[in-house]
Amino acid sequence: MTKGKKRAGLAALATAIAGVPAAYSAWAPQARAVGEGALAQQGGPVAVSLGDSFISGEAGRWWGNGDLAAAAFCTRGGTDRAAYRVAAICRYDPKRVYDDTAVDPRQPTTTGCHRSDVAEINGTRQVALTPVNLACSGAETKHILSEPYKENKASQTRLLQTLAATHRVKLIVVSIGGNDLNVSDALRHCTDQYMNSKPSCAAAGEGKRLLDQLPQVATNVGKAIDKIRQVMNAAGSPADSYKLILQSYPSPVPTSAKVRDIFPEAGGGKTTKRTLVGGCPLWNADFDLMHDTLTPAIDTMLHKVAASRNVTFLSMLHALDGHALCENDTRQAGPSEDAGKLGSQMEWVRYGTAGMKISQGYQQESLHPNAFAQQFQGRCLAAAYQNPSLTQTCSTAT
Repeated sequence: MTKGKKRAGLAALATAIAGVPAAYSAWAPQARAVGEGALAQQGGPVAVSLGDSFISGEAGRWWGNGDLAAAAFCTRGGTDRAAYRVAAICRYDPKRVYDDTAVDPRQPTTTGCHRSDVAEINGTRQVALTPVNLACSGAETKHILSEPYKENKASQTRLLQTLAATHRVKLIVVSIGGNDLNVSDALRHCTDQYMNSKPSCAAAGEGKRLLDQLPQVATNVGKAIDKIRQVMNAAGSPADSYKLILQSYPSPVPTSAKVRDIFPEAGGGKTTKRTLVGGCPLWNADFDLMHDTLTPAIDTMLHKVAASRNVTFLSMLHALDGHALCENDTRQAGPSEDAGKLGSQMEWVRYGTAGMKISQGYQQESLHPNAFAQQFQGRCLAAAYQNPSLTQTCSTAT
């Protein structure tokens, strides 16, 4: 690869995608720009993340959740990584975490990929790979296959093609399918049902509706994997020259039996402790639906897709065990605490009412793994890259 080609390829990539540099900042804060100042200086092998909010870094702004007393303070118990002070005045700048992929209130439909500085792909620095984050919050399989979305000015595979033409891609990790199923909207609907004291999603058959879509989503994900292979082959990179990982999702909430006793189900509503204090407004039946039924079914579906394409499967099913939202033996940070130092005790999932608790962050961050979880998942990814097994597990129990 000539120096001129490197420069041309990076320039094209920088033009095609605004915000890729967010992947560089967690382990190497000085490398925040795509171009000669960042990727070209690191001429070694590259790791690329494709897909949706789970892998883009959505909710990476947060070190857990602060309690109600902490909410009114600047750093919210040390949970808000976007907080800073200027002349004793507290300010918030999500770009400190999401860089140029933070939601822009002036154009919210075309921004908000939310590639955080602690997104999972950053963990590949541990295995001497340079991370490039092409994933985007809200993305579906069509945004990998053919369509631009938000900051991505071309499809994710088109961006991968540009990158692969000038750099040695050694790892591609994909998280996709959740938005094809519309899981996030379904969860928001379920929280609305609880807050309005209406029947649970489980009782209304929401689970069956989602399960019935799994075959079509499996087809969509399979097409995305095939497209990635085609793009890499066209770039002169056969399947044995890089590792392709398809990963699944964890449940953001525990089973109902593991919800903290201080957040009883009660009769639902907007003023219950489960809503106002826990930020986990779901009926018990919907905790069980998400944790015990839907997430395992999606995991199984994605595992079958990976096996059918002979790619590595990384199960994230147990990646939040012991740290899910409102789970036993976790807690929220108080106003005088530094949540960033309390990772082993904290919830690793953002409030299910994120946009409602005294204007803390964005609703799209709700029920996503936070900075603690993303760093843990990054370590799992680094280990998976080095492990030759085609089936691997990211679990807090190991």
